[in-house]
Amino acid sequence: MKQIILTSILLLTINLVSIAQGNRTYYKKTFKTTKIPLSHPMNQSGNQIVIKNDTVVCPRGGNNIMLVYKLFYNTDAASQYRKGILVMGSGNNETTPTEGSLNGASENALCNKAVQDGYVAAIVRYTAGPGIANWNASAQLLAADFDACLSNISTKFNIPKSNSVAGGVSYAGFMLLTANAYYSTLNYCKGILAPCSATSTDAASKFKVPVYNICCKGGHENGNGNETGSVLYNAINPAVKTKSECIIDNSCQTHCGNNWTNELFQKMQFWLQ
Repeated sequence: MKQIILTSILLLTINLVSIAQGNRTYYKKTFKTTKIPLSHPMNQSGNQIVIKNDTVVCPRGGNNIMLVYKLFYNTDAASQYRKGILVMGSGNNETTPTEGSLNGASENALCNKAVQDGYVAAIVRYTAGPGIANWNASAQLLAADFDACLSNISTKFNIPKSNSVAGGVSYAGFMLLTANAYYSTLNYCKGILAPCSATSTDAASKFKVPVYNICCKGGHENGNGNETGSVLYNAINPAVKTKSECIIDNSCQTHCGNNWTNELFQKMQFWLQ
């Protein structure tokens, strides 16, 4: 009996920590683990999702520039992890643009969702253009950076470049909508995602590929000839209108005032199916 009691006391002291406070003693369980959190998610088959910065060399004005993009991909090269390509661009200051950011919450959320579902995704650090000082030149420059990024990913992962979607938040979306109308650089894309962006009805009438435009109510993106919602949709080129949408989100009233990750992802899936 004494042996049993001593053994019980020993086990209790191993699993419990005693904290003396005055005449009372409190006990709490202590737990130890040797598990180390994974830096990247892995599925049951052991393949890994990688998120890293990559580069592509682009000829620009007689020089070669190094274009940086943030890449999201699965290490498994099976077809279910190479469904298509998504490339996103960030918002910016249209008066004095800087290089595109790689850290925007909206772009990262969408790319993370895309790679989890078997797509290769990227956020491009597009070149700082002149912005509103030369709007069309800015749109051409941004589209060229998207094309370079898409082409590089297409080659690297053996995915047809035509099986791709380009997208941009705010400033980048404005630029992509302009490029979609007046330049052929990204005509191979299946669609353009343009949250909290706008463009003119003339541009909409010349769209080469379908668009998905979503904005909060209040018309923050409208003005200076730019339109959203039904006005923009009704002006879209009939050749791509049936696969396009222009949505006004009545649940928010500010510029880029809601999280549309699911809506953007679903439209991307629809175009790339």
